[in-house]
Amino acid sequence: MMDFVREYLSGELDRLDWDLDFNHYFIQHYSKMERENRDLAECFDFYLVEQGFDLAEGLPDDEHREYISSQFEKLNEIIRDGFG
Repeated sequence: MMDFVREYLSGELDRLDWDLDFNHYFIQHYSKMERENRDLAECFDFYLVEQGFDLAEGLPDDEHREYISSQFEKLNEIIRDGFG
């Protein structure tokens, strides 16, 4: 899932691919993410699903990518700080 987000932010995926595939990939991979690292899975869900994908839905493409980038950076800050 982290790679999927990176692909979108780097421009490898366009907005349509993101919108069509994000939820599918999240649903498909969440249980594995949760088994491997529950804290990471929950933070990913909060920052990139609840506060990311869900809230950025109506934004223009440029603003959408900036917003998702901001949410991804917040997630990465939490990871760097050790979820503590």
